[in-house]
Amino acid sequence: MKRPYKTNLFTILIPCVAACLAVSAVTYAFIYLRKVGATEQEKQNTSEEITHVVSKKETDVLDYISETNYTGRLSQYPELYQIPFRKSDAYICNKDFSEKHKDIFEECEKDAAAFLEALFNVDYRTVAEDPSKFVMGVMKNADPEVYIAKGYDTEEERCLYLYDYIKELSDYFVENQVEMEAKFYTDDSLVYSDFYTFVRGELVFTIYSSEDPDLIYEPGKEYQIPVEVAMHRMLSNPSNRGVCSFGKAEDTTFFLTP
Repeated sequence: MKRPYKTNLFTILIPCVAACLAVSAVTYAFIYLRKVGATEQEKQNTSEEITHVVSKKETDVLDYISETNYTGRLSQYPELYQIPFRKSDAYICNKDFSEKHKDIFEECEKDAAAFLEALFNVDYRTVAEDPSKFVMGVMKNADPEVYIAKGYDTEEERCLYLYDYIKELSDYFVENQVEMEAKFYTDDSLVYSDFYTFVRGELVFTIYSSEDPDLIYEPGKEYQIPVEVAMHRMLSNPSNRGVCSFGKAEDTTFFLTP
């Protein structure tokens, strides 16, 4: 039995708000210090702390880009180059990975895009007519025998096949009458290895209709989020490959490496 993988497909479209909250918190703290008549030394210390945080972030970004063959082709999505790689002992950066296996990049990018676009280009009427056809279309570029953990680290956690999870998601689309379209954008500079092959990109999507009362997106408005797709691929057998998992690029828990 293969080791379980961690992902949460139902929350993949949650936008990143942590940065905004962090900026708001720093701004509030600075205003508060001014209101209570902070000393010049306190103000200076606060300013130095903010400068240190900004400088560290800029350094992290430069370090990340230095590990890729980035050429600016995806400069319209700068956040893709501002999120650190997940790194285990098996990590191979984009630059080193491309030197030996650049020949697989195109097919990995195509497989990742095909999986995500098959999943998130949805007309609930079509799904309802033939649910099996929809699920098989999504799983065409995925490994149906890998396990994922739904509700990871909660009392509701349970393991099931990726195939069954996609089936549950297709049921959600039908029950909530979801209509949406999506496009996945990636680049050779966003493919790297960490035991599995990871493809990072920007998922650009629009939800046109949904009956989900908890939906946080405005119908008809375009959104974008950075996403990573993990896949296994046997170098000795190129046809033996498939998507194992996927999730938000910032989420370091969506995929569990051995």
